Formats: sequence, C-alpha cells, structure tokens
Amino acid sequence: MPLDYAINRLPHLVIYDVAGDATLDDMHRLIDAVAEATLRSGDRRVLVNLLGVRETLKFTDHYAIGEQVARRLGHLERLASVVPGSRRTGASEKVANAQGTLLRVFVDVDEALAWLASGAAPA
Repeated sequence: MPLDYAINRLPHLVIYDVAGDATLDDMHRLIDAVAEATLRSGDRRVLVNLLGVRETLKFTDHYAIGEQVARRLGHLERLASVVPGSRRTGASEKVANAQGTLLRVFVDVDEALAWLASGAAPA
C-alpha cells in the first residue's frame, strides 16, 4: 500500500495520520508536503503519527530525515512524531535539533499531544 495520510486540524495543532509502505524518498515527499501545507496555513505545532507506516529504513536514513526536517520544517514551533518503539532510533531527532528545529520523537500519541500542548501558547 503506498504511503498516504489524513489531516486532522485542531485549534492550535494539526495532526497527520500516516499509513502505508515508505521508502526514504516517500518520507522526504511527506516532509515536503507537510512543509508546504504548514507554511500555507500558518500552522506552528504539528504531530506526525507514523504508527501505521511500514518501513525498512537504515539507521543512516534517519539522519537524512532529520536533515530534511531541519531544512523544511524549521518554521514550526514544535514538531512531534510518533513511531513504534522498535523503530525509534533517536537519530532524526538529534540531527533536527542540532540544526535548530524542535523535533521530539515519541512512542505514545498521548505523550506527544501533551508535549505539543505544553509550553507557551501558540501565537
């Protein structure tokens, strides 16, 4: 099944529920789509739920994802992604944060939502 997503827009948050088979190129296209949509709509906080994604990305691919996140999603105030615990490497998070983009990767949707809701209220 190709990678697909649904968008759920809340008052101060947008959620992307992503499902399907994903390659590194698919992930880059997803990041680009999120960047274009959030810039257009002015979204500042985003949750990308990747629990429905099947992938066999290499560890180094996660670095490339972090770089793409930093390049394309640096305009966001907070970005959270949720992945299965078995797939969490921390690599994309470290790379994106080192380049100035506030990304946190979670294994629980409720924890991600709580983090996105915390801190200063979005403008």
